[in-house]
Amino acid sequence: MKLRSIWANLETVVERYDHRFWTLVAIQLIVAVGFGAAMPFVSLYLHSQLGVPMTLVGTILLVSALVASSGRIVGGEIADRLGRRPLVLAGMIARAAVFALMALAIYLRWSVWAVAAIFMVIRMVGAIVRPGLMAMVSDVVLPENRVEAFALFRIGTNAGWAIGPAIGGFMISVSHYSSLFVLTTLASLIGLALVILFVRESIVTTESERFALKRVLDVGRDVRFLIFCGWAVLLFIVMAQFASTLAVFSTENIGISEAQLGWLFTINGIAVVLFQWPAARLAARIGIRWGLVLGCLGYAIGYFTVGLVPNFGFLVGSMVIITLGEVVFSPVSMAAVANMAPEARVGRYMGFYGLTEALGWSVGPFLGGVLYDQLAHSPVALWGSLASIGVVAAFGFALTQRRKANLQQA
Repeated sequence: MKLRSIWANLETVVERYDHRFWTLVAIQLIVAVGFGAAMPFVSLYLHSQLGVPMTLVGTILLVSALVASSGRIVGGEIADRLGRRPLVLAGMIARAAVFALMALAIYLRWSVWAVAAIFMVIRMVGAIVRPGLMAMVSDVVLPENRVEAFALFRIGTNAGWAIGPAIGGFMISVSHYSSLFVLTTLASLIGLALVILFVRESIVTTESERFALKRVLDVGRDVRFLIFCGWAVLLFIVMAQFASTLAVFSTENIGISEAQLGWLFTINGIAVVLFQWPAARLAARIGIRWGLVLGCLGYAIGYFTVGLVPNFGFLVGSMVIITLGEVVFSPVSMAAVANMAPEARVGRYMGFYGLTEALGWSVGPFLGGVLYDQLAHSPVALWGSLASIGVVAAFGFALTQRRKANLQQA
């Protein structure tokens, strides 16, 4: 009876959403497998194979994220003006091309500057596409279902992350770093085919007013939204340690292998798949305000414990705690943005929020790299410093989000 009840609940969830939503989930899953197989190992490749100091690695990640940050705004405007589908189509084509170029650059062992330049283009393309994807998800679901929808979308993303890094770690052990980006290229081409065949436009009307930078920046006049983004950028700085400082610290200080690093990211993906839906249901009970706070504290506690762990087994425990913060914060924050945005400006708000995310993810690796070079000998100080930023974000959301905030009203 219990199994029958679970199956009935799953059928209800499937029937609740437009088929375009499930196609987007499938596309995200496939693309994330390729992306997850390659991107967590970029900082490791630069540091261990090309001999780049961690401060310079952090600087490269910082500059690439700053360059890409403008892509979030551009992507949001394109999504509102030309439509979601043309943006996603063009983005998939560009992703396939630039990932193929990265595979060639690594195979031929081009200079660090060539690899860094291609990496910046990869970040830019991803930044442009993301607001369109998020806006399309928002378009095809009802407002009251957005937290659950974004949670399900993230399950697709992280199922890919559960598979990708393990594949990446294995491929590095038996092949060449370039093979990771060959896989990513193939995944992007499959995603492109699915968009062409199964995804139709989701927006009914597009922005008709002439483009003006002033109107784009008018989003910043929404004081409530601007405060929300201010606290979010602090947490994004903490999040950004995931594939940069954490990867290098785990291999060099704790002593895990590259294959174990791949499994660590895989465990993160598996944990998201297992916990994301229950976390979304928890968020439905506690509301957006406390969902944001709980997510921040999960990240802070998880990263702080990294400075205490002696081996891979304990590091897995830290990753699970980090993941608990992730599964609460991410869908709740996306639903909050969608709920705050006027209907005709969802792409713009998503783009501006993406700019906030890019800012945090650009400052994060740079700050983490600098702290690592200075505090690698004192892990508690290193990870305690980073965790404290998450605690500040938690207090910020607790103080500034409305007390009666819920899933329909951010």
